Amino acid sequence: MKRKLVAEIKFFVVNYILAPILGIAVCLLESFGRIRFQHFERFPMWDGNLIIVSNHPSLFEPFILPLMGFPWMNFPWVFSPLWSRIKFSLNWFRELQKEFYLPKKLVPANVPDRNNFYDAPYWGLFRAINVPIDRNGGAHGRISTISALRKTLESGGRVLIFPEGTRTYKAMRKSGTTTASGKKLGELKDGAAWLAMKTNARILPIWVEGTDKVLPNDRLPFPRLWHRTTIKIGNPFLVTGSKRREASVEIAQHLLKLADEEDMR
Repeated sequence: MKRKLVAEIKFFVVNYILAPILGIAVCLLESFGRIRFQHFERFPMWDGNLIIVSNHPSLFEPFILPLMGFPWMNFPWVFSPLWSRIKFSLNWFRELQKEFYLPKKLVPANVPDRNNFYDAPYWGLFRAINVPIDRNGGAHGRISTISALRKTLESGGRVLIFPEGTRTYKAMRKSGTTTASGKKLGELKDGAAWLAMKTNARILPIWVEGTDKVLPNDRLPFPRLWHRTTIKIGNPFLVTGSKRREASVEIAQHLLKLADEEDMR
């Protein structure tokens, strides 16, 4: 009982205190042109049973992408010059009643590395909304993580997965694809594809650019917010492949197509 109460308190703090502050910060960065969303209207704000997949240029994406799942992101629309965000804000007011039910399904569960981003004491607040994975563990640990994510989706939840399994520059050392425009994507693991096939969850592709300059992989972890981050949002889709590898290839094709989608000015 005590453990459950602590988890609920942590969830409340993250969802109703920390998220609004970070949401406003993101909108401010957008208004100053440091973060640019493309086709934010494609994001299914109120839909559950959703797998959000993204490329992984740096360690910045796990911090910023989960915020897109918070309705708070649409509240401080006064900071945003984008008409699409204003329209979403109006929808937010109409859907406000849903927020009072503490709908955990709206909070995307991230999949952090247990050793680096989960067990550390200073990440304690976020444990209530994350599902850790032990990258150095065996098959049992990976199966446990996948099972927990499957349960989240089957209960109407949403998860955020970086299907390359690591940052892009590391994944490319083994295998990957480079588009004609120079965009890079490492070969995808099959976890997201398997989950989509087993739960009939829709896939929401997201392509991120510029975060490797904001938070460089080979330097001290100090955010260089004067660099621009572009976040392209694709259309949700259901995988059609009957095998995990086929479905993974399909997800990769959607990500690469989104990567080469013409930039909005």
